[in-house]
Amino acid sequence: MFVWITNCLAALAVSALLVVVLKKVSHACSLVDYPDRRKLHDGVVPLCGGIAIFAAFAMVMLVQESAPLLALNFWAGLLITIIVGVIDDRNELSAIKRLAAQFVAAIILVNPLSGSTIVTGIALPPVLLSISFLLLTVVAILFVVGLINSWNMIDGIDGLAGGSAAVALFWLAVIAAWKGAGELVLPIVVLLAAVSGFLAFNMRSPWLARAKIFLGDAGSTTLGAAIAYLIIRLSTHTHIAFSVLLWIVAIPVIDTLSLIVRRLHAGRSPLAADRCHLHHLLLDRSISPRTTTNIILAASAFCGGIGCFGIIIEASNYLMTVALLIPLAVHSAFVFLTSETGTNWVQQSHSVAVAQLNPMPPAPMRAEIGMGHASPPPTANSNTGMFSDAV
Repeated sequence: MFVWITNCLAALAVSALLVVVLKKVSHACSLVDYPDRRKLHDGVVPLCGGIAIFAAFAMVMLVQESAPLLALNFWAGLLITIIVGVIDDRNELSAIKRLAAQFVAAIILVNPLSGSTIVTGIALPPVLLSISFLLLTVVAILFVVGLINSWNMIDGIDGLAGGSAAVALFWLAVIAAWKGAGELVLPIVVLLAAVSGFLAFNMRSPWLARAKIFLGDAGSTTLGAAIAYLIIRLSTHTHIAFSVLLWIVAIPVIDTLSLIVRRLHAGRSPLAADRCHLHHLLLDRSISPRTTTNIILAASAFCGGIGCFGIIIEASNYLMTVALLIPLAVHSAFVFLTSETGTNWVQQSHSVAVAQLNPMPPAPMRAEIGMGHASPPPTANSNTGMFSDAV
């Protein structure tokens, strides 16, 4: 316990110190973000948060006197991810180049040559048993790439990506400790401490009106890669069903899948930029950025708590997996009701109901309701301080 505390304090302090230092050199390194029509933050903001987090994490972890707690492929995969992220922050790489680099990093992180992969906890159909290793390896690689992009996509408002990472790491630490995976607890809590040092300058609070530094693509993608690796490693070493561990990252994963489906349905690229993320939908309801972040973090903590509780009481893997449909249904319902289609459907249903109760002809009534309940579009000022992601 003493080792955990001292290492966490060191990671917290080093991360905060690096944020202060890197803020001063970010302009010289061209690692800054400028506001535009989607990025509604005030002024030019440094993009060095991710570098500070992982530099602090590496410094603390690599000076451990004991045997390495994390394999070489972990460091190699994260190094590729953060380098590509820094290049993207400076020069904005194409989606194809980013995706190709992410697949390379994912293959290294999953390391198929190790001979182990995720644990399903659920019997596979007999027809798939002969190719189960290949199939599960592909699933693990796709999961890493997916979570890399999920964290990049939710990095659209102060404190959201970093806060979501902190929530996920907290529950992963609890699960690892409960399952006796001591070799994973230390790196998880050290990374959590490094993220917390960054959040002191990124998450809105009574002492911080808006973020002073952003994660950047380097930070958000590398956080996604690290959390994906830790989930896979936890599944492999403690024999926890991979699908149960998905509760820890349910909100980012569901929001990403929802976005991909909606973009494809609209005939657009799944990597096309828009303002249809969960945090955008909340902001467009005139909810403040700080409250929006807190709502999503609370939902993430709740889902993570369900996953952790299910693991502790050894709930059925089938039950925990099928239960993931509940947050998916809630998210889908919210998206539908807050989308243009859902809004029109609600308005039309209300108009029909009023017309049926009113003896007057229905046409004038519908027109009157349409004019009387028109909502003004959200103003840019309500979203001040927001940082929209690349995709």
